[in-house]
Amino acid sequence: MLALACLLGAAMPVPGAAADAGLTRTAQMDAEIPSRDGAAADCRALRSEIDAAVRRARVADPRHARIAASPWLRSDRFLADALARQISRGGDIRPILAAMADHDEAALAREIGRLGPGADGYDAEVLNPCRQRAVDRLSSAPDRSQQLAGVTVPDAYRDWQRALGVYPLARPWLRLGAQRWRVGEHQLQREQAPPPVALRWQGPQARDVPTPTEVAAWLAEARASHDLQWPLPDPTRLQRLALLHAPVLESASLADADRIGRLTGHHGRPQVDTGTPTAYFEPGLVRFGERVLLQLSFTFWFPERVASSVLDPYAGPIDGLVWRVTLDDDGRPLLWDSIHTCGCYYTLVLPADARLRFHNPDPAAREDPLVLVGPAAAGRLRFVVSSGDHFLRWPRSAEQEAAESDVETRRYTLRPYAELLDPGPDRPPFGADGLLAGTSRLERFFLWPAGIADPGAMRSHGHHATAFLGRRHFDDPELASGMVEPIPLPELKSLSSMEAVQIGAFRWAK
Repeated sequence: MLALACLLGAAMPVPGAAADAGLTRTAQMDAEIPSRDGAAADCRALRSEIDAAVRRARVADPRHARIAASPWLRSDRFLADALARQISRGGDIRPILAAMADHDEAALAREIGRLGPGADGYDAEVLNPCRQRAVDRLSSAPDRSQQLAGVTVPDAYRDWQRALGVYPLARPWLRLGAQRWRVGEHQLQREQAPPPVALRWQGPQARDVPTPTEVAAWLAEARASHDLQWPLPDPTRLQRLALLHAPVLESASLADADRIGRLTGHHGRPQVDTGTPTAYFEPGLVRFGERVLLQLSFTFWFPERVASSVLDPYAGPIDGLVWRVTLDDDGRPLLWDSIHTCGCYYTLVLPADARLRFHNPDPAAREDPLVLVGPAAAGRLRFVVSSGDHFLRWPRSAEQEAAESDVETRRYTLRPYAELLDPGPDRPPFGADGLLAGTSRLERFFLWPAGIADPGAMRSHGHHATAFLGRRHFDDPELASGMVEPIPLPELKSLSSMEAVQIGAFRWAK
């Protein structure tokens, strides 16, 4: 089960939207089961009662999307895509439904925990047999393709908002704004050297560092033991991979606003405890062609994005950065990518020795990311986080890391991303829509035509729209949202590795 494959109880990352899709076709699959005290419990009635209480209290879990086919399943974009593929092939769908059931089990437990004293009579574990029965029945139902047809995760774009915002007329200036940022970043990183480092964060010390050959063996073993050949190692190995690839962050600033920390909530407002440097880790899966690859995501939170002017539309409380590593079957990174926790500033980092290239099949309709050339694929990377606005710059190998005596160096702890959603008095105030309360920006007014809810606000995994032009999500089931492709072998042989990776990208290497 996928839930068992997540570090320290973290759920898989390729998420969805929240909350209350219709609960249909439940009567056929529900039946009375004995509860722990021997009394009869009606699955449908108890689940409906809990779901209604969750809606009334507005504590729906934002991590994975409910699906209309069953109240016992929640999905992310990868699983929804995998389910559609298996149904079209007539393949086994039980492992996918089991993974969706795992997500529902975890989410329901969190929701009941958030209900407070009124939820004392609810026991999420009593419903586990109901959930298992739903998986069994859907897996073997003769009409399963009809029951599960159209299982999707809602995207983060609102068509009605784009219509009211006259999106077709807004497209030229949306494209121009994104292009100016990309060109400015390329020019800065090409023409300037990285600033002197004042502060450096490193991940936890890894005592037993696996080699790429060992990692490749782990991935192959995981594939062999999974019904669908997905590369999900056991939690112990996932933790070792997280330690191996946890990035090194460098800053020229010692200001509190530029320090990473633990994200919490206080009286409904988010805050970052910089006294506890933390990275939130989550594994996930993505498809590249017909292959499924493992991804490792690290999320860092800052207390604020500092205003650069009196009316800076991008400034405000809380800022964040997500760094993600996609591992190839050979145990080395295939590529890296990153966003801010608003979903903005999507950045694709290709290794200097990559055998793939950036390719936007429809640049007129789809916004390009910022494409950078990193070092050769190896272990962890280090990069500069710019002061105030926290842009990712100058990705380099951490093996080249200097040991300056005048640099403040601190280690951050790794925590499961799911911890951000756990019930408790200091839980960060993520809403059912995934938005983090109290983080709205002024930019939401002039970016409204893009069709994104509260653009610029921080949000949880599963809700990151990463383009204002076209549609793109950080958790799309295809690698880099389908904007990378393998370089054909004959063409690859005629190019140097650096030339190959720079096709379709601006060059900024020093």
